[in-house]
Amino acid sequence: MLSLLLTAGSGCKDSSQSQGVGWQPNVPFGTLPPGFDSFPERWNKQINDRLAREEAAKQKEIRELRDKFFKEEDSKVREKLQSKLIADEAALSVIHRRQTEGDYIKFKTPADIPQDLKWEDGLDNPEIGDPNAKKGGVLRQWAPGSYPDTFRPNGPNSNSGFRGPLYDEIIIGLVSIHPVTGKIIPGIAHKWAESPDRRTVYFELDPDARYTDGAKVKAIDLLVNMYIRTSEYSRDVFYNNFFYQNASNITIYDDSRFSITLPFAKPLLPYYCTLFIPSPPHFYCEFGPNYVERYQWRIPPTTGAYVVKPDGIIRGRQVTLQRVPDWWAKDKKFTKYMYNVDQIVYNFIAEPSKAIELFRIGELDVLNITKPELWHERMEIPEVHNGYINRSTFYTIYPRPPYGVFLNTSKAPFNDLNVRRGFQHALNIQNIIDITFRGDYQRLNSYNSGFGKFTNPYIKARPYSPEQARAYFARAGYTIPCPDGILRKPDGTRLTAAITFPNSSPSLASTLGKLKEDARKCGLEIQLDPLDSTVAFRKIMEKRAQASFMAWGFTPPHPMNEQGFHSRYAYDERGGLITYTNNICAYADKEMDKLLDAETNAATEDELQKATWKVQQKIDDEALWVPCWTTEFIRLGYWRWVKWPNSATTQFCHPVVFDPMESYLYWVDNDIKKETMEAKREGKTFEEVDTVYDQYRYMDSIESLDNKDGGGKLPSVPVIPESGDPLEPSATEK
Repeated sequence: MLSLLLTAGSGCKDSSQSQGVGWQPNVPFGTLPPGFDSFPERWNKQINDRLAREEAAKQKEIRELRDKFFKEEDSKVREKLQSKLIADEAALSVIHRRQTEGDYIKFKTPADIPQDLKWEDGLDNPEIGDPNAKKGGVLRQWAPGSYPDTFRPNGPNSNSGFRGPLYDEIIIGLVSIHPVTGKIIPGIAHKWAESPDRRTVYFELDPDARYTDGAKVKAIDLLVNMYIRTSEYSRDVFYNNFFYQNASNITIYDDSRFSITLPFAKPLLPYYCTLFIPSPPHFYCEFGPNYVERYQWRIPPTTGAYVVKPDGIIRGRQVTLQRVPDWWAKDKKFTKYMYNVDQIVYNFIAEPSKAIELFRIGELDVLNITKPELWHERMEIPEVHNGYINRSTFYTIYPRPPYGVFLNTSKAPFNDLNVRRGFQHALNIQNIIDITFRGDYQRLNSYNSGFGKFTNPYIKARPYSPEQARAYFARAGYTIPCPDGILRKPDGTRLTAAITFPNSSPSLASTLGKLKEDARKCGLEIQLDPLDSTVAFRKIMEKRAQASFMAWGFTPPHPMNEQGFHSRYAYDERGGLITYTNNICAYADKEMDKLLDAETNAATEDELQKATWKVQQKIDDEALWVPCWTTEFIRLGYWRWVKWPNSATTQFCHPVVFDPMESYLYWVDNDIKKETMEAKREGKTFEEVDTVYDQYRYMDSIESLDNKDGGGKLPSVPVIPESGDPLEPSATEK
């Protein structure tokens, strides 16, 4: 054990003069961060003390419930008290079990690994992508919104929209879920085994696994990541609760073998262990009190296929990801046809019309054209009609982002449930869908739409109704109309609320403006608060916004709502508002906490379904969020040199993806690019390509693919022939 810990931080020189992307630590691989040597002991004490406090609090709560139960004569009340007692006693038993299991972090030897484990490697699943994919080329795309505030993977402002391309979409975790079969496949761990009680998973790291700087991934790196994220220096309160709630032990056996134990059994247990990810220890050799500032623009090496180099940055305008030529997973079964292009260039362009024009002239290679105005109007252009730009509509099976208006319950008037419910009735969402979006979109209902059987089908969004809105507002005391029609209380308080949103989309401002006008008919004054996307995000995360239009990105396979609605992410022990957590509604409710705990701790999918339906119902009952709109598909425009899979296992893209660009299955064919540019100069054209991939349209989950006995085969769909040779110019063109 000591050999793993006592090399921390020695010999790390201060290189703080180099703060940017090009910074490299001048210490050997494996050098541990300052302060790490005492981290396991400190963490174990912190967890043990917390368990002791929770044990005492739970025992007191049980005693008080028992006293109430025996004194209560009403049978219905006694039944409710008994139900709470059963739940509390079950929670206490979990605390006791964790206490008897010992320290959270342990170090043992390989001899301590059980010998009767059944190891799995997931290699019986089909390949992902197309064997015809070509490596090389450059793909240029638009990054909507503002340049990020930081490149740090954690700490203040790190949860921006660009962290996906920079980290979340490309990092290879311990394992992942096959996007067609729904089964576990290897990541940086090449094999794993579950304990009989389905709480512990034993992992062995792939001996080839490396960071983008060439350093070997080791088991201790999981603890390094945990140390960085839970440190007070990171100013990120989320992760202390996250690791405490979602795991009860991590044991290191040697450099490549370790085990992770969760508090409860889980479906797809190995996947839930991916809450632990590795961090290269040497990169954090300057970790300390000024971490947030010092590492503001430093990008750590990852296990992914891409790296950002100093020459790949144009501050405020552009970030280029460059593929690592000798990437460790380039020949692995499930990644060899992914991450094909040499460079991905993200261009931060504030004005959408400029991005559209750059795409039209070929300065951008691909563009999301899902918005009806783009699809029906802006893409009716010669470049599309002449076959230079292709269009595709792809139906996905993926959790729908909860686009809507989040209501901050710590701010008036949304600290009143009646106002929140009235606000929902005051927004004419269906009119926006029918008119502005031309019926292409659908109304969201449940907060967790798109999770298949885990989506509560009985929840329906509250419809626009001035009568019902005014009735709820009256219950909140807003009964007197002002001369301009806005309601007020007898004390003069007007019914007004501001919606904060990013100003990167003019169409969003116009849409919210229409909602504002219809809300006036309900006696509600909406003030629009458009801000630069980075500024808007900061205001929302600091919980200064009354209401905010936004959406979180959800991932399959199961809903996980704790981060967004648990009280531990709203207020601290002294009642102070906690900023920079995903509970942007600042919502705190003991009943909701218990429902969320049940969702988090569900041991089977049946338990999870029941628990998450209740959570979704509670979100709806409390009117914490106004559900707006969603789509079942993504529409892409792309120059014909951008190619997509057309194989037996992957038709255009796998279905479990929000945006096909996030699959990294595409590639750039430079020969076709040369052919296209020559044809364009000579006035030659190609067939117009407008393809609909709807093989997944009526499926709501991976299970719908019915692959359990089919070895991962896709539904039967015809292979789309590639576009052929250029057509000769017409007589008029000549």
